[in-house]
Amino acid sequence: MEPQTHQETATKIISPLWSATLPTYRAGGDQARHLPHLFETEWTTGLPLPLGEQRAPGQSVALADGTTFHRETDENRLSAAYKQRPRTRVYESIDARSDGWYSLVATQMARLTKRRVICTMYESKATDDNLGAHYDVWFGVIMQMRGTKSWKISTPQGGQEIMTRAGDILLLPPNVEHDVTTPEYSVHLVFAITGNPMRSAAHSGTT
Repeated sequence: MEPQTHQETATKIISPLWSATLPTYRAGGDQARHLPHLFETEWTTGLPLPLGEQRAPGQSVALADGTTFHRETDENRLSAAYKQRPRTRVYESIDARSDGWYSLVATQMARLTKRRVICTMYESKATDDNLGAHYDVWFGVIMQMRGTKSWKISTPQGGQEIMTRAGDILLLPPNVEHDVTTPEYSVHLVFAITGNPMRSAAHSGTT
C-alpha cells in the first residue's frame, strides 16, 4: 500500500475528530470526555511525527517538570540535559515549525473554530519528571499517538481517572486541573484551541 500523503492523513483525521470535539467544545463546562479508539491503533502509531532526529531544524524542545522549563534546539545539549535530569520532552508549536499532517489538522481546526490552534507534542518515559497537577487556559484536544498515558482529572463535581491509548482522544476543557503519569512510554499531541480569534489577512498585514 502506498504511504499516505500528509494531506490524505489530515483529511482522514479532521472529520471524525471535529465531529467528536464539537459537542463538548460548544457545551462549555468542566467535564472532560474520553473517546477510546476514535482512530485505529496500528494506523495511529504508524503516523509520522517530528520526534528525535526527525524534528525540524530549529524546533525547540523543552524539558519540563512542575517547576522549570529547560529549552534546547541542539540535540547534543538536549541529550546531556535530559541525562542529567530526565523530564518530559515538550516539542513546542510543531504546527508552525514542521510541515506535516498535524499542521494541516491544526489549520483546519482553526478555520472551524475561528480561533488560533497550536499543536504541541509531549514525549515521556515512566521515569521522567512531569508537570505535576496543573490547569491550562485553552481547550485541549488530546490525541494519544504512542504508548499510554494516565490522567487524573479533578473538578468541583468530583474526579476522573482516564487511561489514553494510541488512537484515543481526550477532550479537556480550560481551567480543569489534571495530573498525568506515564506507565512506560507515551507520545501525545495537544491541539490547543486558544481564546484568541484568528486574524484575517486584512488585519494581519498578509495578502
